[in-house]
Amino acid sequence: MDGFESRIQHTLDGAEIAYRVRPGRDPWLLLHGLGCDGSMWDGVVEALPEDVGLVVPDLRGHGGSTLGWRAPSVDLWADDVARLLKREQIARAGVAGLSMGGYTALALAVAAPGIARAYAFVDTSAETDDPETRLRRALALGTIRREGWRAYAEAAIPALLAPHRPDHDANRERLLAMHARAGDSGLTATLFALADRPSRRGMLSTIRVPTVVIVGDHDGITPPARAEEIASATGGRLVVLPGVGHLSALEAPAEIAAALEGTSPEPG
Repeated sequence: MDGFESRIQHTLDGAEIAYRVRPGRDPWLLLHGLGCDGSMWDGVVEALPEDVGLVVPDLRGHGGSTLGWRAPSVDLWADDVARLLKREQIARAGVAGLSMGGYTALALAVAAPGIARAYAFVDTSAETDDPETRLRRALALGTIRREGWRAYAEAAIPALLAPHRPDHDANRERLLAMHARAGDSGLTATLFALADRPSRRGMLSTIRVPTVVIVGDHDGITPPARAEEIASATGGRLVVLPGVGHLSALEAPAEIAAALEGTSPEPG
């Protein structure tokens, strides 16, 4: 994409964190979901004004990023992206996270409460996994071990995308391509990390910066009730996208971009 530079951050535990950066006003850090990578945000990026600054990483084990020797966790992902912002000399960024990216954004809010000038929590939850969800993750780990990443991805897609949308098949192919880049090792490590993440419900009221909470009304993984809880606790603006599933950045990129711009200072 025009205006971006691709860079690599080397971590102390040997991981390589791939990311793209575009200088500009009111920068946003865009954090992707499980099995995806920074390219998940491409439609949103295209819909944003060209003068908006962006930092778009591939979280560990996804896209062009490797794992390192430390066990992945949402806290480790948060530390990685905080270091990216420091490297890029961005003192305060808007932080947008979808699903797993939202969990990472909440971890960042705990670890570095002054780092964000705004938050966008997209199709995500402040809850930890309940026992049923942990069991589903265990079954997914078994699928990956026996049959590989593709079998896992194809089984997951019905819950990720709204089936009635005309862009469903194109988004399905994009999802499969991103899951292929994560592969067996990236997906396995990430599923362990997500099953072990803590609840963030207790810290939501400490968020004191402008916040927008976005959810598709067809999101069955983190349904609108989860978004309503985050919006209520943070005093954030709730945006419900009609006819949109869990991966709203793929299905409604223009609407996501508009919500981000509505949470940014006016240009000037």
